Amino acid sequence: MPVAELHEPATLALVGAILWFAFFVRGISGFGSATVAIPLLAHVTPLKLAVPLLLVLDFAATLATLKIDRGLIEKREVRRLLPFAIVGVIAGATLLVRLPAAWLLGVLGALVVFYGVRTLLQPGAGRPVSTLWAAPAGFTGGLLGGMFGSGAATPYMIYLTRRLHDRRRVRATFTGFAFFDYGFRLITFAIAGLLLDRTLGVLLLLGLPAMALGLYAGNLVHHRISNEKALRFIGVLLVLSGASLLAKSWQ
Repeated sequence: MPVAELHEPATLALVGAILWFAFFVRGISGFGSATVAIPLLAHVTPLKLAVPLLLVLDFAATLATLKIDRGLIEKREVRRLLPFAIVGVIAGATLLVRLPAAWLLGVLGALVVFYGVRTLLQPGAGRPVSTLWAAPAGFTGGLLGGMFGSGAATPYMIYLTRRLHDRRRVRATFTGFAFFDYGFRLITFAIAGLLLDRTLGVLLLLGLPAMALGLYAGNLVHHRISNEKALRFIGVLLVLSGASLLAKSWQ
């Protein structure tokens, strides 16, 4: 999409609505803003603009919520995941810069459909896994985050939920890890020149209040709906969004 079209009031309003809804979902579920927003934004903004935009907003949201349950962070698990995530981010950001946009859209669409189906199926947590799984979980999450800014939380959350039994510790540990993960991604994207687009600044001015309002609204309804209903809704949305991206990549 040409840059000029991104400054059209209707397009900006649509971007703002998508961002509000994505962080509304995060306010309800605790994660998933990029997984919801990136597939939708890819229809109105270039993927190489949407990914850095969501990264900056997610980092800001993480800073705003870092103090919640800070004492429950399992630092050992953060240290296990972080080195492998860093390697994955570097590989993912490199692929984001070099691979064709149509190929990226197709892969992203397939991944989003997969995550949507997985969310709908809601598999059980299973028995605790070995700490050796930190390597593939960290690298895969970093790779997805570096390439798409979407789906990265899934490998991390699978690992943490099978290592920690307390949901509050899982949430707190993920937030603590995300602070370093998002921070490193920001540095990597800056070096790759993905944060230098002037349009990104315009979208951030729009996105920051949309993010704040979405988080606030999501927190208000957090206790009014069951987690099961929220996950089913998100799963359906992801399947539809991923399918539309696959169709777009084939055009």
